[in-house]
Order: sequence, then C-alpha cells, then structure tokens
Amino acid sequence: MVSFHRSANTATDPSDREAVNLTAPAAPRSAAAFPRVNLMPDAVAAEARVQRARMVLVGATVASLAVVGSLYAVGAGAVSSAQDQLDTATAQGATLAAEAAKYADVPKVQAQVTAARTQQYQALGGEARWSFLLNNLALTIPVGTSLTSFTGTITGVPPAPAGAAASPAGAPPAGTVTSALGHPGIGTITYAGEALGYPQVANFLDAQAKQKTLVDPFVSAVNANTATGGKGLTFTSTATVTAAALSHRYDVKAGS
Repeated sequence: MVSFHRSANTATDPSDREAVNLTAPAAPRSAAAFPRVNLMPDAVAAEARVQRARMVLVGATVASLAVVGSLYAVGAGAVSSAQDQLDTATAQGATLAAEAAKYADVPKVQAQVTAARTQQYQALGGEARWSFLLNNLALTIPVGTSLTSFTGTITGVPPAPAGAAASPAGAPPAGTVTSALGHPGIGTITYAGEALGYPQVANFLDAQAKQKTLVDPFVSAVNANTATGGKGLTFTSTATVTAAALSHRYDVKAGS
C-alpha cells in the first residue's frame, strides 16, 4: 500500500510554499477589510432623516409644554396665596375700621381735656403753698428772735410755658416781682419781729437767705423795743419769694 503522508522531518521545497501561498490567501483580520455596499435608496434615507428630525421636534415640544405647565402651576399657586393674603388683609382692615369708628370722638375729647387743663394752669399755675413756707419759717427762726406779724403776697401768675417769647434783655419775666438786688420772684414776704440784739437780727437774715424759696432778705427798720423799756429790738424785714415756692400741682404735663 502506498502512503502519501509526509514526514515532519521531510524538507519542504520553497517552490511548494509559494504555491501554497498563491492558492490559499490569508483570511482578513477585521471586518473593515470587507467591502460595504449601501443598497438603501436615497429617498428612503432622506425620509428616515426627516422622521428622526420630527421625533426630535416632538420631544422638544413635549418638554417645552411640561416646563410651561410647571411654571403655570407655580404661578397659579402664588396668585392663589397672594389672593388669600389680600382677602385676609382686607378683612382685618374692615375690622380695624369698625373699631376705629368707635373711637372717632377720642381726639375731640382729648382736645377738650387739653384746653381745660390749660385754662386750669393759667388760673392756678402760680399757686404757692403757704403751709410749706410757714413751716420752713418756723423751723429756721434762730434763738433770740421772734415774729409779731407776717404778711405775704404772691402774684399768682404762672411761669411762661416753654417756647414763649423771651423778655427783653435785663427785664424780669412778665408777671414777676423784682428783689432788692434785681432778682426775679413771684411774691414778697414782710416780717415784723423782736430780737435780743443786732447779732440776732443778722442771724435771722442769714436763716432766711439759706431757704431755697426766698432770695435777697433785708431789714428795712430796726428800733429799740419800747414795750420792754428799751431792752431788745424790733425790726421789719422783707424777702422775695422765688419760683421754687410754686406747688406745680396744675402744670400741664407733656403728652397729657
């Protein structure tokens, strides 16, 4: 039997390898090496492109409608909330207007009260409380002096309200009196009394000068006390009452 098997050690003729290469070409390594043939007609391709463009436009339209719908819903909610707030404010305004109507006469009454207080101040604003003046006098009479008579006068004119026109330079305010040294006051007090001697009279004047309600006390006359056979002195003194003696019970308070 004849065998056509070739041993692995058998040498290969170069001409045989070239024959094999010519008859059995190597297989392509990638699909790109195969030729491509476009069998789709141009009309069909164009229609496909148009169809894709339509789908894109439809999608964009749907997205736009969704956005517009969302914005509309948000705007409608804001309008509804604003309307609710407006309705609430309108209701509150109506309630407040009804309450204000109940107090429509309050400004008129307040004006009447202010006018009455102003008239009261004009009539009684110059009041000085004599009980306080006499009490201070009794507590400050020095040892060795005594009073036999007492006379006091008050102008009764209230101090000028704030913002009133000032008096001319050097002139006391309207409605006041002037002390012996030119200080303004609201009245005068005249004393008649007895003293053991001149030092006691001087002590009496010092005591009067220390009082906040009096200013510029002075002795107008000093004589020997004839009732005691010339022992001791009789004297007459005058002092000006200052605005510190005013009671201020009828002052018109700011904002009242």
